[in-house]
Amino acid sequence: MELSRRAGPAVGLPAMETGIPTQNVESILNRTTPSISIYQTSVNLLDKLACIDGFETYLASLLEDSPRDTKNGAPYLNPIQLLWDTFRQGTSLCVIYNALQPLEPLSTTLDETQNILKQRKDRVYRFVKACKENHIVRDEDLFTISELFKDDTNSFVRVLKTIEIVVDTIQSRGLLDVTRLVEKPSARFAEAQLGPPQDHRERVVKEFIETERRYVHDLELLQGYMDELQKKNIIPNESVRYIFANLNSMVDFQRRFLIGVEANVSQPPEDQHFGAVFVNMKEGFMVYEPYCANYTRASKLCIAEEESLK
Repeated sequence: MELSRRAGPAVGLPAMETGIPTQNVESILNRTTPSISIYQTSVNLLDKLACIDGFETYLASLLEDSPRDTKNGAPYLNPIQLLWDTFRQGTSLCVIYNALQPLEPLSTTLDETQNILKQRKDRVYRFVKACKENHIVRDEDLFTISELFKDDTNSFVRVLKTIEIVVDTIQSRGLLDVTRLVEKPSARFAEAQLGPPQDHRERVVKEFIETERRYVHDLELLQGYMDELQKKNIIPNESVRYIFANLNSMVDFQRRFLIGVEANVSQPPEDQHFGAVFVNMKEGFMVYEPYCANYTRASKLCIAEEESLK
């Protein structure tokens, strides 16, 4: 996953007529920031996974000074890619499932003489199948093999949800051995939570990250709304495509941008390089081109479908 915005309202331009009452607009702008992000979810999950017998093998690299990204050998800069790589090994998922102490444990080994990728996907399949057949996770909350191996945060959010459910089940059954947690893996990826700002720079950083978290949260709400429209056939699928255009791509990009911001916030001020996040992801901002090009048409279609969309 390559971690490489949207423009705010231009100063001096007249306000756009939206048809939304002013008090509603103010309510939207002043709502509280979501308390959790994919970055924070991953950090919290790491500590729970470290309490599972056998999972320490997959976190061993964190004991090194510079845990390495398996794709390019560079240090892991965030917990998302670490978990993504770990879950793709397949056997790690079997270790998690076996923590439930099932009657039929899943195999956690691979035959080095056979096709490794094929075996890894087989272990993923067995994990998903076991969770489904033993009613650990509901069908709608289960990820697919293709979703795990996609380079798309929309898919990985589903993966995280499934794993969280399984781990929470392990914990609720009293099978999560917290005594194993000698050193928190999350210490390598300090939570991106700011205390009270001490100076102007910290106030700017705090507002920056809270704004990004709120924006991603809003996009995810809109994405969920789009999914419901499609599932329930409230309006024609063609209309959904025109109204929401490349929303999924926008959500994916903004999550990656937020991950980059949060990875910087977790560092000491002297090691923070927010400008590098913008520079490294500059091409990704082109995801807003089709959105802007489609804006007028989508707005007119929303007005035409107003009764159905309420």
